[in-house]
Amino acid sequence: MTESEGTGRRRRGGKRDRTRSALITAAGDLIRDHGYEAATLEAIAARAGMTRGAIYGNFTNRDDLFAEVVLERWTPVTPEYLPGSSFREHMARLARAYFAAARERAPAVHAASFQLQVRRHEALRRRLAIQGREIIESTARELLSLYPAAELPVPAVPLIKALAALGEGLMAAYFADPEYYPEEVFVMAFEALAGR
Repeated sequence: MTESEGTGRRRRGGKRDRTRSALITAAGDLIRDHGYEAATLEAIAARAGMTRGAIYGNFTNRDDLFAEVVLERWTPVTPEYLPGSSFREHMARLARAYFAAARERAPAVHAASFQLQVRRHEALRRRLAIQGREIIESTARELLSLYPAAELPVPAVPLIKALAALGEGLMAAYFADPEYYPEEVFVMAFEALAGR
């Protein structure tokens, strides 16, 4: 293979990545601005300045594209670890990270319609569940690398599940009534799980 052939291949790979990224961005923006139902393949392609064929050239189907949107837009909430900090202090930082995520994600008013759609599409739900489980397992391992199991109130995996559910629930409550769920409520809830 000549150098120019290699360069051409890298360029094509780069273009493919840019195309995928543009389609994911367009789909995410449409869901955010107009809801899941408005994010048709035609609308996504038009928003990205591409054809519908570009979608099928990069994703198996609409659900595959939307799974990628979830992975890109709804990343796990994690606080910075400060060496020497107690588990309780870590939980307070996690609470503040969830509060910051709630404020950042609040404009995505159509997230609920997407979540309902996920429940209706079994293949998409299963794919996201597998990815969610992988994130929980990975986060539990990371937590155990920071704090001994004896310092945790319950085993790491159930704790991470509970923390994720607590964080997502608080964010949903914040979306509905931001003034009633200030940062202090987030902190108190997470610190309560840390114990005394």
